[in-house]
Amino acid sequence: MPRAEISGFDRTRVVALFRAGFSNHRIALDLGISRSSVIRTIQIFQEAGSVENRPRSGRPRVTDDRENRYIALFARRDRFSTSTAIRSHIQHTFRRVISTSTIRRRLRMANLRPGGPLRVQRLTRRQIAALLQWAREQQEWLLPQWRNVVFTDEVRFGLVSDDRRIRVWRELGHQQRLNLAREVVLYQVGSIMFWRGIMFNHRSPLILIQGEMTAEMYEENVIQLIIQPLRNEFGNNFIFMDDNARPHRARRVQRALERGQIVRLSWPANSSDMNPIANIWDTLARAVRIRINPPTTLNELAAAVNE
Repeated sequence: MPRAEISGFDRTRVVALFRAGFSNHRIALDLGISRSSVIRTIQIFQEAGSVENRPRSGRPRVTDDRENRYIALFARRDRFSTSTAIRSHIQHTFRRVISTSTIRRRLRMANLRPGGPLRVQRLTRRQIAALLQWAREQQEWLLPQWRNVVFTDEVRFGLVSDDRRIRVWRELGHQQRLNLAREVVLYQVGSIMFWRGIMFNHRSPLILIQGEMTAEMYEENVIQLIIQPLRNEFGNNFIFMDDNARPHRARRVQRALERGQIVRLSWPANSSDMNPIANIWDTLARAVRIRINPPTTLNELAAAVNE
């Protein structure tokens, strides 16, 4: 297998660090290249007084240093461009035929590798402004304030779920083999819903919700049975957090909060990733999935979640 080629810029940096007294090991760590490449570059410099490649036989490279820099610059300006699109642009600009494999090799030399993009929620300008305002209002809060907040949420567990964490060991080029496939379902075949609240050094009971959550159920089973006693225990500093689901914002729920003198934490729209209880739900779901005997009925699923 041919050895990896480092760029002329990296070779110059290797020599500069070497002349500054850095060890080969330290240079390799700082620049992110192999120690053998560092040693080879220093040997070339000591023998020839230059970091330029020695004359060698073989097929010359299709692209020069200027074109390599242009390929990396184009990919950094358009991070979603494909190797095919970059090839077409380079061929049109430099009037030269370049393969997509060459494009990918040049991008690897520039420390650019393909990977899945970070997936974020689409927000309107008004929603972004509301989220920013909410963050500024709470940015000075410290533990004495946050420890009085109860974070609540519902979650739905299903008998069949795909969290996309499952991986499979396979040989290169065998990703389409049927014995390495995993069945998925497009629609939930059976699920149950739970509600819970968490505070600093405290957690509420886990409530099983029969069917869908309604405003009446929310008021009777959550506000009156759980939240109101917590308000009485913690006093005027108690703060209640729930999201903007329709049952939560019903008039009867709001009236119940006013009667109980329960302060509700303002919560901007499309902010589900800010609720820390989501981490609890994720941990709980994984604990259920890795059981030796996974649940096969809704009753078994409810029992496993409670356990």
